Amino acid sequence: MAEPASSVPDPFAMWRDWVSQSERQWNTFLNEAMASPQYGQSLGRFMELSLAMQKTMAEAMGRYLGALNMPTRTDVMALGERLATIEERLIGIELRLDQLSRPASDEAAPLETVPRPPRTKRPVEP
Repeated sequence: MAEPASSVPDPFAMWRDWVSQSERQWNTFLNEAMASPQYGQSLGRFMELSLAMQKTMAEAMGRYLGALNMPTRTDVMALGERLATIEERLIGIELRLDQLSRPASDEAAPLETVPRPPRTKRPVEP
């Protein structure tokens, strides 16, 4: 009648077992390797090298952009900070001028914020 299915070997089951065993072996080996002080030292050296390369590339890019007469990221950020400072000072000057231009009777009244534009759009009625 019907033959039992267990007589035919399952190639996928053998492959899954091999992958599981390989994974366990690699996991054991790499955990032992990462626990060693040499691994930490080599990783530290790699990070130092990576940071040195980043610094060198940033300096080279800055020189390159300078030769092309283009601003670097640092230049743009510094310009943004200066602009923000100028805007803050301008707001302070405007507030002081507004206080000085008011009559003495209005000094007790609180300072108004920026005047709102007139509302010209009316809601639609259903």
